[in-house]
Amino acid sequence: MQGGPTSLLALQGVFILIQKHNLDYPNIYAKLYSLFEPSIFSTKYKTRLFYLADIFLTSTHLPEMMVASFAKRLSRLALIAPPHDIILILAFVGNLILRHPGLKKMVDHPGGGTVESDPFLEEEEDPMKTHALDSSLWEIKSLQSHVLPNVATAARFIDHPLPSVEWDLEPLLEGRIEKVLCHIFAF
Repeated sequence: MQGGPTSLLALQGVFILIQKHNLDYPNIYAKLYSLFEPSIFSTKYKTRLFYLADIFLTSTHLPEMMVASFAKRLSRLALIAPPHDIILILAFVGNLILRHPGLKKMVDHPGGGTVESDPFLEEEEDPMKTHALDSSLWEIKSLQSHVLPNVATAARFIDHPLPSVEWDLEPLLEGRIEKVLCHIFAF
């Protein structure tokens, strides 16, 4: 997969082959990881990418190191994403933390770095080699000072106890942000 809409459509086909025909596709998570780049926010296939990524990352048997890379990359993208996409990213990252409790240490990782000294290797293409578990989610903390109150409020989820069940991403994927803000991020 080379990126862009063609790769996203190919990813959906690969997912069907994996799910229904037990196909083994090497490096599928590295390919999925590579699709999360700033240009995704300007495509009409963004919703499909998040939908498929949610399915691919549902298993609690995935290595925490890899899932941490997705959480960290998405947190970075939230810094430059349009406001309605930031809300989706925050809920998505929250769900990753719920599925993989070991990621909670990224919320306030003592040696996790700051903007200037983050151990996360942003340019690394292999999600198993990014050192994301050694980092913190300082990006989400910084979004708590966002100029838009909805974004700032949603980013405060990491300062509160997480719910016992995952947040429903469907309203966000359908663009119904108001419903999500009222029910998901109500503290």
